[in-house]
Parts: sequence; structure tokens; C-alpha cells
Amino acid sequence: MTLQSLRDMARCGNMLCGMCKDGNDRICLFAVRMYALALDAPESFLAKWYEKMPEDRKARADRFRHESGRKCCIISYALLTHAVRELAKDLDGIFTVPSGPLPIKVSEDGKPYFENIPVCFNISHSGERVAVALSPMNVGCDVERKRKDTIKIAERFFSAEEYERLKKISDTEEQNAEFTRMWTLKESAVKCCGEGIRHEFSDFSVMDANGNTYGSIKLSGFDETYYLKEYEGDSIYSYSVCSAYDIMEDEMRRIRIDAQGAMR
Repeated sequence: MTLQSLRDMARCGNMLCGMCKDGNDRICLFAVRMYALALDAPESFLAKWYEKMPEDRKARADRFRHESGRKCCIISYALLTHAVRELAKDLDGIFTVPSGPLPIKVSEDGKPYFENIPVCFNISHSGERVAVALSPMNVGCDVERKRKDTIKIAERFFSAEEYERLKKISDTEEQNAEFTRMWTLKESAVKCCGEGIRHEFSDFSVMDANGNTYGSIKLSGFDETYYLKEYEGDSIYSYSVCSAYDIMEDEMRRIRIDAQGAMR
């Protein structure tokens, strides 16, 4: 089933959160959603999900020299599986997800995508957190552990407007926190458009002079408008998502692993 056929099937009142056609007579399938999970999974959880992964993903996990990389590879796949299956259930069977390994392919430009599942996704990880975003259209997400000594990085990578704003923040901890907010927004934007770090961060701004996130941005070389959203993190991590789709859930879905090894 293609994304267009999924749109054609959608009808007001049947979609997630009761959404319907907007002012542009466009069908709203589901709001962009973001999931987050800590990497403190028990060994039994890792063993179970390792066996559920396709062979190429197992090989990728096995190539990591450090256990932390292997753990992140497994847990990010588990979270993606949980997220897309929950979405399929929420949309009342408009599309189905195979009971076995997820049908993930890689495009010519190196971006993973689902085969025969009309949902776009993106994965991010930092420190002890992994995040997954799902969208009806192109999407990028980012989670970042708050950085230190950021002003020199901002001078090199951020727009002049953003760099000048950061310089005016006298408290170092606050300055580092604001830098991390900007970085996650920029990273999610370039991941959404498929350019990755190749698109210069200094080419565009994501916040105004008062530190308010722009609701949408345009990137040079692209016709699309990209929509930005920050999600409340904690004292250590920042979360952001960017999509070509403009409807996003208000809150991030924080997932935990219960005593039985189930994600909730």
C-alpha cells in the first residue's frame, strides 16, 4: 500500500486523535509523533530483541567494539518496532506491520525507509537515550546530551544571529543549554531533508533573537517548508523533531521497559 493510497482511504473521524481535513482540503492521517527510551535495558531484553532483528541488523550490532554501541543498535530497533506497531494499532488497521523483522531498506542516498509500510521514520541517540520519530512525510529527529564549552562551536557552525544571541548569555550553564536546543533543532532539520551534516548549520536559523523556536523554516535548495518542534527533555537531554508534515503531537511519548520486558 502506498502513502497516497493510504491518504485516499482516510476519512474524517477515522484518524488518530479525531483529526480530519484541514483548511487546504488535505487529509490528516496522524500527527507526527516522537518516542524516547533510556538505554538501561536488562540483558534479557537485549537478548530477546537481538533474536527478533533481521540478519543485517544483527551483523551491524555485532560489529560494535563496545557494548554500549551494540546495546543502542538493539534498543533503537526495538523502539522503532514498538512505535510503528502502536501506530498501526492506533490507525485501526489502515496498514499492517509484519509480525517478523521490520522491512527496512536503504535508499541510494543512505537513508533508511520502510518497504510497504507508508510511514516515514528517523532514529537518534545520544548518551543513554534513544529517540524515534514517525511521520506521514519526511521526518528527522534528534536527541542530544547537553554539551559543555559550546561558544566556539557556535561561532563555527551557527548563524551570526544565533551566535550573537548565545554570546549575550552570561551564565555558562544556560548558554550550553541553549546551544544544545539549537543543535538538536538544526540536526533534526538537516536529517529531515536528507542532507545530514552536509547542509551547513550556519545557512539557516531555528530561533529568533528571544530564543523562541521558529514554527517553520525554509532550507536553501529545497522547495518544501519544514516544521520544527521541541519536546520537553530533562536536565541532561534535549529533544527536537522536524517534518515536512505540519501537524505534531503536543507531547513526546516516553517509553519504559517494565519488569516483564515489555515496552509501555
